[in-house]
Amino acid sequence: MSKIACFVEKYNFSDPREEAALYNFKNAAEKAGHQFNFLFRENIAEIPKYNAVFIRATTDPLFTAYIVSKTAWELGLKVVDDPESIKICANKIHQYALFEKYNVPRIPTVFLSKDDLHHKQIKEIFDTLGKPAVIKAPYTSFSRYVEKAACETSFRDVTKRFFKKSDVLAIQKFTPTAFDWRVGVLNNDTLYVCKYMIPKGKWKHGAKLRGKPTVVWGRTVAVGKQKVPERLKEVALKACSVIGKGLYGVDLKEVDGDFVVVEVNDNPSIYAGYEDSKDKDIYQRIINYLSD
Repeated sequence: MSKIACFVEKYNFSDPREEAALYNFKNAAEKAGHQFNFLFRENIAEIPKYNAVFIRATTDPLFTAYIVSKTAWELGLKVVDDPESIKICANKIHQYALFEKYNVPRIPTVFLSKDDLHHKQIKEIFDTLGKPAVIKAPYTSFSRYVEKAACETSFRDVTKRFFKKSDVLAIQKFTPTAFDWRVGVLNNDTLYVCKYMIPKGKWKHGAKLRGKPTVVWGRTVAVGKQKVPERLKEVALKACSVIGKGLYGVDLKEVDGDFVVVEVNDNPSIYAGYEDSKDKDIYQRIINYLSD
């Protein structure tokens, strides 16, 4: 029997779909004879009592979740997400550099530093990537700090705002599609596959309404992992292999019959009735990995 701590924050229980998924993990663990307890920040001193830690709160090197991950890792516990995966997935500049080094199929990407924000460089970027171009700060999640610009004026406006968050930005080729593929990966194996639909009239899965703080999310359409192209899974697994062996959500676009990686996320969303719709075993597989 393993003792598994699931680190959460109170906001994890604010969405009934996420709350249901959390209890699906608990039920899967207890059905297999393991102990599964929710661990909140006020209880992190209890980490040494456990054999494994499963993090479902938002991960970021500046958040409590990272402290939990690092602590568990240094104690020799099985931990998802591990601190190295969190650091790589939190910094998209580092991640894209790894994709380039290991030849992972990816959306064309260039890096832009504060010192290079001038007319000639902006023109070169547009000549290389086309218009509009997508501007992305390296520390992003839930589609935040990801915008597009179609002229030098808007490009300067977005980059100047984003440079307040980072000294280097990623600039990507704008690749409009009706949906992004999301491939869930665990320990170098495909866990589930979804289509994250793009809301009508928008260009990314989570988009703000004009002039409002509200974010509109596209539908999540689960697809049986046995029914998707092998090439999709192959590219997703290659992207994860340069990061680690944990739990990841790979975003990919289908372009001219092939697949390119947008990014790899640690701590991927798992909502009851969404990512698990076709592959019901994802809860048990994750518990088995934690208790192995």
